[in-house]
Amino acid sequence: MMRYILLPALLASGSAFAQCCDYYLVMHDSFGDGWNGGELTVQVNGATVGTFAASGSGSTVAFPVCNGDALQLSYTAADWEEENTYQLFNEFGASVFADGPNPEQGVVFTGTGDCISSPGPGLSPCSALPIDTADCVIANNSGVSGTGTNPGCANYQGGDIWYVMPVPESGNVSVSTLSTGGLNDTGVALWSGPDCFNLTLRACDDDAGPDYFSIASAYELPEGELLFIEVFGYGGASGAFELCVADLGVITVESSELPLVLINTLGNTIPYDGKVSARMEIKYNGPGALTFFDGPANVYDGHIGIGLRGASSGGYPQRPYSIETRDDLGENNNVSLLGMPEENDWVMLSNWNDRSLVRNALAFHLARAMGQYAPRAHLCEVFVDSVYKGIYLFGERIKRDSARVDIAKLNPDENSGDDLTGGYILQQNLSNSSNSFASNYSPIGHPGVEVRFIYEYPEPDVITPEQKDYIAAFVDSLETTLYGPAFADPVTGYRRFLDAPSFINYFLVNEVARNADGFKKSVFFHKDKNSNGGKLKGGPVWDFDWAWKNIWGCSICDQTDGSGWTHLVNDCNPDNYGAGWYVRLQQDPAWVEEVRCIYDEHRADVLSTAGIHAWIDSVGVLVQNAQARHFQKWPLLGQSGPAPEVLPCATTYAAELDTLKAWIAERLDWMDANLPGLCTVGIEEAARGSDLRIAPNPNDGHFSVSLPGDWIGPMKAELIDLSGRVVWQEMLSASRLLDMRVPLRGAFALRLTRSDGVQRTARLLIR
Repeated sequence: MMRYILLPALLASGSAFAQCCDYYLVMHDSFGDGWNGGELTVQVNGATVGTFAASGSGSTVAFPVCNGDALQLSYTAADWEEENTYQLFNEFGASVFADGPNPEQGVVFTGTGDCISSPGPGLSPCSALPIDTADCVIANNSGVSGTGTNPGCANYQGGDIWYVMPVPESGNVSVSTLSTGGLNDTGVALWSGPDCFNLTLRACDDDAGPDYFSIASAYELPEGELLFIEVFGYGGASGAFELCVADLGVITVESSELPLVLINTLGNTIPYDGKVSARMEIKYNGPGALTFFDGPANVYDGHIGIGLRGASSGGYPQRPYSIETRDDLGENNNVSLLGMPEENDWVMLSNWNDRSLVRNALAFHLARAMGQYAPRAHLCEVFVDSVYKGIYLFGERIKRDSARVDIAKLNPDENSGDDLTGGYILQQNLSNSSNSFASNYSPIGHPGVEVRFIYEYPEPDVITPEQKDYIAAFVDSLETTLYGPAFADPVTGYRRFLDAPSFINYFLVNEVARNADGFKKSVFFHKDKNSNGGKLKGGPVWDFDWAWKNIWGCSICDQTDGSGWTHLVNDCNPDNYGAGWYVRLQQDPAWVEEVRCIYDEHRADVLSTAGIHAWIDSVGVLVQNAQARHFQKWPLLGQSGPAPEVLPCATTYAAELDTLKAWIAERLDWMDANLPGLCTVGIEEAARGSDLRIAPNPNDGHFSVSLPGDWIGPMKAELIDLSGRVVWQEMLSASRLLDMRVPLRGAFALRLTRSDGVQRTARLLIR
C-alpha cells in the first residue's frame, strides 16, 4: 500500500545523498485540550524558525534542515505540564530529541542537522515492522534505547519498538502481550494516523493482561489510517515477548431485552462543554418482550441536545453523555422516558469502569428502598451515529424537581425572608472559587485543609449574592454547632440544622458499598425552605463505579476482608477533601445508636444479603444476551480497568456477578460485627417484646397503633429518643386502634402510659 512508503526498506534508498531534509516536530497533549500556554521555540543557525504548541490532542510541524546546521529547542512552561510531550525526528524517522511529560524548561536541546541517519527496523514509527491479525509475532527490545515517545503508562523509560498495520475495516482492535520466557512486564500504546509523523494516541496499558502483561484496545479508528503499536518494558526493562493483534469486529443488534437508544449527531462533534443539537430515538416493548432494532421509536423520537459529561469518566473510550430533550424550536421539552417522570435533563452513564453493569443502579435501588430520592435509571443498549456503544445506564440527572430533589424553586428575585431559605443543592467535588464557597472549618485531623461546597442549585451563574451569603452562613452555623461543646444536645445541637435520618441512610449506602467518592467527590446535600422543614439533608447518592470492590490507593479500600470505614477517606490524602462531618457525628452516642437501629432495620429487608443477591441475579438474567455484545465491543472482562483492583478480575460475566455478590456478603458481615452502637432506643431490652402493634413500621410519621385487649381509658403517648429523652408527647382518648401523626423523624421508643400508671412500649422508626 502507498501508506507503507515510510518503511525502512524504502527509506534507505538515496538517503546517503541527502544534503537537506525536513525535520518533524511532533507535539502531543494527553488530555486533548492543547498545551495551555506551553510552547517550543525552534532555531536553525541562530535564526528562529517559529514558536509552536500542540493544539487539541496534538500537532506536527515540519521545517527544513541541512546537514551540519546548528539546531536549538527552547521550551516555555505554562499550565498542566504533565499533559505535554514532544518528539523531534528527521525526515527518515530517526529520533533526534524527545521530552515530557513535564518537559524541562529553557534551552533543552542543541545539536547538528543530520539528513543521513535512518532508524533500524522497528526503532521508530517511520520504520515500524509489519504485523497483522492473522499471526502473533515475537518482539524483542533488547539493546533498544527508544524514541522517547512517552505514552504515559507502564513507567515508560524508553526501550520502545514499533509495529504497523492498516486499521481493520471494523476500526476496533485489541493488542496483547504474553510471555515467551523473557520480558515479564510490558507496556503497550496504540497510535493511529495517516503517516508516521501525524499520530494520535488511542490507548495505553500496563497490566490489564495476565500477570504483568498488557492488553490495549482501540475503537472506531478512522478508516484508511494506519495503526501504530508501540511496545516496551516496564521502567525500561528489555527482553523477548509475544505480541498479538485481534480484530474486534463490527457489532450488530437485531433485537434486545433492553431499551434501544439511537443517537444521530447530525454531523456535529459532541463537546465536553455545552451541548450540540442531535436527534434521539428510544425503542422499547416492555419487560419480558424483545425490542427490535428496525422497530418503531415508540418511547421517543425527537430533538435533543447532547454533550460529554464526567471528569475522569469523560475520557473513557465508552464515554458518558448528558442529554436534554428539546422541542422543534430547540427549547426544553419535558417528557416521560421509560416510565420515569417528565423532565428534560437526562444522563447516560457508561459502564467502562463497571464490568458488573450494576454498581450505580444497585446503589440507587438501595437508597430508594430506604425512602430516599435517588435517580431512576434503566440499562439500555446505545448506538451513536449507527455505531454500537454498548450498555449504558440511562436515567435522571440530579436536579431540583418535584419528582427528583423535591425542594422549593429558588428564583433570582427571592432574596429575603422565608423565600431566601430554600431550596439549595450543594455538592462537594473538584471546584474553584467561582463556582463554590469555602468552609470556615477543616476536617477533624486535617488542620489547614480547605473544604469547598459547589453551588449545584441555583447554579453558579444564576445564584444571587444574597443567596450565596445565606447558604454559606447556614453551613457555617451547622459546622460551628457541630464542632462546639454542646453539639450533641438534641434541641440546641447539630440536629437543629442537619436532618439525621437522611444523613444516616446516605452514610449506610456509601459505607455498605465502601464508596470513597461518596465522602469526598460526588457528594450532594440539599435544603428546603424553613417553612418546609429547612434542615440540610444528605444525598442524593451518586457515582458508584469505583465502589463495591477492593482497589489500590488507600488502605481503607484495598482490604480484601470487607473491612474499612470509607467515611475516613480524608486520611488517605484524597484528590478532593470532603467535609468529614461523620467523624464528629460518630462522637455522639445518640447518633451512633440511631445509625445502628436504622442499619438493623434495613438488614431485615433493604440490606438483606439474600435480597441484594436476588436483585443482582435479576439484572444478570435481563442482560444475559446484551452483555455478550457489550463485552465484544469493550473486551473488559478479566481486566481491572481505571480502578486498580487488588485481586484478579473474573473472566466471564457470570463470574463477575458472583465476585460482586461475594464481596457484598463479606462487607455486610463485617459491618454487622463492627458497626458501633447497640439499638436500645432508650428503653429496657424487654420492651422489644411489646404487645403494641405499630403499622406501618418504619413509616413517615403517620401510623396506627393496635392496643392489647385489656387497655381502656385515656393515656399519654410519648416518643423517647436514643438518649432516653422524651421529645414528643400527646394525650389520647381510649381506643383499641390509635391513628397517630408525629412531626419527627428518627428512631424512637413509643411509650403509652394509662392513668393507673401501667405502661407499654414499642420500637418505632420514622423516616
